[in-house]
Amino acid sequence: MADIDTTSPMPEPEMPPTSSPGPALPTEPTRHQVLDVVVLMALLAVCAGVYRAVGNAGFSVIIGAVAGLYGTWRIRR
Repeated sequence: MADIDTTSPMPEPEMPPTSSPGPALPTEPTRHQVLDVVVLMALLAVCAGVYRAVGNAGFSVIIGAVAGLYGTWRIRR
């Protein structure tokens, strides 16, 4: 019974956290997110209406105009 060790192992030192927890994510969409979705859907509806009136000839112009308008809308805020 001489092989029994009566000393306890040294506890490992506690390390402080290296990163702090980030900000809490919102559970509900913000007012700006809802407004962005509404504006994007309105622009897509206008795009679809103009496409039906013009046809394939103006497709790239319509898409470019809508992308530019939405980009301008997003940059302003």
